Amino acid sequence: MKKFNGFTLIEMMVVVAIIAILALMAIPKADPTIARRQVLESLDLIEDYKKLVAYYQKSELVFLKDNKEAGIPEPDKLLGNYVDAIELKDGAFHLHFGNKAHPSIKGKTLSVQPIVVKDSPQSPMSWICGKADVPTGMQAVGENRTDLEIKDLPINCRI
Repeated sequence: MKKFNGFTLIEMMVVVAIIAILALMAIPKADPTIARRQVLESLDLIEDYKKLVAYYQKSELVFLKDNKEAGIPEPDKLLGNYVDAIELKDGAFHLHFGNKAHPSIKGKTLSVQPIVVKDSPQSPMSWICGKADVPTGMQAVGENRTDLEIKDLPINCRI
C-alpha cells in the first residue's frame, strides 16, 4: 500500500483561490460618491459671496470683476477642506480643488456662474454650476472653467 505525503495540485489551487478571494474582499473600494460630496460641501464656501455679487449687480447693474473689487480675500486666501483657491472673475466663481480633495478632483476647477434674464437686468438672478445648461431666455455671466468629470459633479451641476 502506497502512502501519500503532501497535497495534490488541485488542493493547492483551491487554497490559493480562496486566499485570493479573501484578499480582494479586504481591499477597500473607492466610493464614487466621495468626490461628489466634497464638491457639494465646497459649494457652501461661496454662499455668502454669491449674495454679495447679486446685491452689487442689482444696485450697480454690473458684475464684480475680481476678489479685490468685491472686497473679499485673494483667491489663495479663500480656502476650505477640499479647496485651495476661490477666484471671482467677472461675476463667476472658480473653485480650485486641492488640500484634502479626492484624487479624481484634485487640481481641477468648478465654475459657478450667475445667470440673468436677457435684456432685463432687474429680473431675479439665479446660479448654475459645472456643466449645467442655461435655461431658455437666460444667459450665463463669466467664463465656465469647469474641468471636473461628470461623475464628480453633483446632480444640479450636471443638467
